[in-house]
Amino acid sequence: MGYKCPSCGKIWPDTMDLARHVFGTGDQAHKDWVNSKGLNFIELLLIQTMEPGNKGYKALAELLEKEAEKVD
Repeated sequence: MGYKCPSCGKIWPDTMDLARHVFGTGDQAHKDWVNSKGLNFIELLLIQTMEPGNKGYKALAELLEKEAEKVD
């Protein structure tokens, strides 16, 4: 089972990997999707880089758990 990126459709095995993909891609489509869900892409990225514990990835992964399409 995996999760489909809501911006580009790539499949990732879990939501943490999908969150890393969204941050790593960082194009306008991915930023717009995150921002449209009530989160702020730049703030999440700053949290990820400035605070320990992968808090930015975890916050995005929680959103993706609810919003991303699950695929077999």
